[in-house]
Amino acid sequence: MNLLRFYKFFCWERIFVFFLFLIIYVQHSSEDVIDQWTRQGTALIEEAKIVGGQIRQCTCAEQRACIVEMQEQAMGCIDTCWNMFSKITVHPDKLRVCFGRADAIIENFIKCFEDNVDSCLPNFEDKKIPKVNITELFRLGVEKIEKTRKQLTKSLTDGPIRKIINTASEFGVCVKDCFLAKNPNKFCFDKKDCQPLLLDTKATKSLRRCTKMIDWKKESGDLCECSVKSGINDLHQYCPMLKLIGGGQKGKNKSTGK
Repeated sequence: MNLLRFYKFFCWERIFVFFLFLIIYVQHSSEDVIDQWTRQGTALIEEAKIVGGQIRQCTCAEQRACIVEMQEQAMGCIDTCWNMFSKITVHPDKLRVCFGRADAIIENFIKCFEDNVDSCLPNFEDKKIPKVNITELFRLGVEKIEKTRKQLTKSLTDGPIRKIINTASEFGVCVKDCFLAKNPNKFCFDKKDCQPLLLDTKATKSLRRCTKMIDWKKESGDLCECSVKSGINDLHQYCPMLKLIGGGQKGKNKSTGK
């Protein structure tokens, strides 16, 4: 999977992705969005690999230190850029509260992924793994998000939903620029001269295991309702659909014993 997404290089993306959910679930509810992300993330990390390049695999202590550092940087950037949502609500502070629960959910998800993906070594050893160009991976990820945004807004008129998606995208760019400014020369993994190892099969298996802990569709419905209460009234028409999809999925899981 996409290294940046799961170690919160893209922690701001959850904000943008939520608004994409509103369109994706309504227009493509039969598709497994997580499966799409898995395929796309695998393709991105393969594309960002340096041909013939190798680097030492991080110890778990090194990996955790970098995750914590980047997480703190990204969260600081989110706070810095959050007022951009004043374009779509007069209460951006209330909207921020809505994502407080999302922060905790995604933190648990990332911790689960980290614990199950076996991407680090318990002790230091000079084990070489394929090297990924993190800056290029970051660029490709942002490029993919922008492409998705354009595809989703292509069929939309210049109405409120287009404005919401565009504002979320602008917010993402702001956070990205802020994050890069905090790392002008090297990322944490570059400084430690190591990287986590993310094997496609192991990462996919871990991803599926951890996503089962979260009812993404229900959470999106709840987040939609909270966003409406924070002043984004134009989302109101989408919340019942998201709640219905989330409730249907929950009922399905109960009936199948999953």
